[in-house]
Amino acid sequence: MKRTSALIIVAPMALAIIALLVLPLLVDKDKIVDLAAAMLREQTGATLAIGGDIGLRLFPGVGVSLEDVSLTMPEERQPAMRVRSLQLGLQLLPLLSREVAIERLELTGLEYQVAATAPEDKVDTGTLSDAQLDAYYAQRRRERGSATSTAGVLAIPLALNVATLKVDDSRLVLEDAGGNAPTIIELRRFQARDLNLQGRPVSLEAEVDIPGERLLRLDVAATLLADQGQQLLDIEDLELTASGAAAEPVKLAASGRAQLERQAVALQLEVELGATRGQGNVAYTALESPVITADMHFNRFDPAILALAGPDAAPATDSQGDGDGDTPLPLAGLRDLDTRATLVIDEAVLAGHKLRNVQLQLRALEGVIEVQPLRAELYGGQVVAQATFNGRHNTATLTTTGTVDDLDIAAALAGAARPALATGRASLKWDLQAAGRTRNQLVSALAGPISLQTSEVVLQDIAIQRLLCEAVALTNKETLSAQFPATTHFQALAADLRLGDGTAHLQPLRAELDHIGLTGTGSYTLLEGDFDATFKARLSPGLESLDRACRVSKRLTAIDWPLDCKGNIEGEPTQWCKVDTAQIVRDLSVNEAQRKIEKKAGKLLEKLFN
Repeated sequence: MKRTSALIIVAPMALAIIALLVLPLLVDKDKIVDLAAAMLREQTGATLAIGGDIGLRLFPGVGVSLEDVSLTMPEERQPAMRVRSLQLGLQLLPLLSREVAIERLELTGLEYQVAATAPEDKVDTGTLSDAQLDAYYAQRRRERGSATSTAGVLAIPLALNVATLKVDDSRLVLEDAGGNAPTIIELRRFQARDLNLQGRPVSLEAEVDIPGERLLRLDVAATLLADQGQQLLDIEDLELTASGAAAEPVKLAASGRAQLERQAVALQLEVELGATRGQGNVAYTALESPVITADMHFNRFDPAILALAGPDAAPATDSQGDGDGDTPLPLAGLRDLDTRATLVIDEAVLAGHKLRNVQLQLRALEGVIEVQPLRAELYGGQVVAQATFNGRHNTATLTTTGTVDDLDIAAALAGAARPALATGRASLKWDLQAAGRTRNQLVSALAGPISLQTSEVVLQDIAIQRLLCEAVALTNKETLSAQFPATTHFQALAADLRLGDGTAHLQPLRAELDHIGLTGTGSYTLLEGDFDATFKARLSPGLESLDRACRVSKRLTAIDWPLDCKGNIEGEPTQWCKVDTAQIVRDLSVNEAQRKIEKKAGKLLEKLFN
């Protein structure tokens, strides 16, 4: 007999024998339930209960349908899971040995209750003294050093070896240990294939809604490999899209490995939020320091992209901010950070200022944030800066040093939302310190030197040459006839400033204009924006080239011409400065009297010696 003919005869006979052996088992619904319950108890320790109908299907495949199913986890009195409807697709051959192998598991109306864990003793560091804070940091270091790993966390979720798991119209209820309303996570759709602990790929897809003030929707697709023996979870591919938390959807792609006993995960990340793209490596280690390590490259960064979606986003964000600057600094939150980050950002917008090619290294630990160093391009200039913010104790300190070379003044003023008062280039160097408990206290306490060098500076709406020429013409008893520009062009401008008590003191300012030299001192209040400065102008005979009426005689070059500037940075520039003509008249009178005395004295000496 040919082989093919034998198979045609033998195959139906084999199937008939199998059906005769399995049929008594399938007809007994209770036995099916008992087998399933026993398998669950053996694999997970959970207890299965069925309160509704039980249905069996033999063709086209073996299946079991259950209604009103509950599952109680080990050491729990109340069911942790309830299911409105459950559909089981069973593999035929394992039933011959009285075992249940699940080909398909479909759950509808699942409600999974996650019991509240005992709340951790969260320390409010804002209420501790400096000595208590030091003890708190030392205790936290000891706890981290003695922390133990968690084993076996993969056992329950993947122990069933389900070929296909599908969950619809379900939710997770996360109870709150403080007795508040639970957090509900709506599981609109979840599907997994080949759940196992033997390192075979497990594919997952999910659509999740998290209700709140704004609905957060998550769409997830992933491929995982789980190894129970090694307690490893390899993330071959993870794609997540979050909508509703930000003005635009957040897209994340990741791959990496989670070491569950060490509570550590290392990921290669790609992030997309609107026009923002980021990629790099992020690691989390719960039992080691730093807890978070990041090495990321972003094409741009703007805090505005983090604003919540919707028309009320901006007001809500502002209401949470430190509007008047007198709110205590958020030191408690900073003290929980344990992060090391290396960041490269092609373009960043910070406080309205646009920086390019930003490179920085950051370390945050126990309330201390160090930036060592920061390099960036700012308005055409180069920035190199270091800063340390120390919030370990109740009074925070700030130290910063740095330089800015060849900054575009007009662009900087525009970025600071200031009037376009000047154009030109500037270079700065600073070494500053401050201490305080609020933002305003830190600003007011800033102390240290700042040096300023400029080139090609033009002041807008302030005509210093016209002001001085008007005063000269007045002494000449004439009237100006030439048209003067409404600006001031400086050939050179430099200043040394010292910050202290919330004020920037000019010590001094030096400037050169055509035929005019200026020196001056003054002050500028950092918070209010008020300034008060007095300058002394020295005139040269070449001033006459601007207008015949402002010709400068020898007696006019011998005195200091006082120029007083006073006002607020938000005020009208044309009203800021004026020439003190009364002082000029007094100085001229003194000089004239001195000249006459010297002339008479000279004649007396001449007669005496002759």
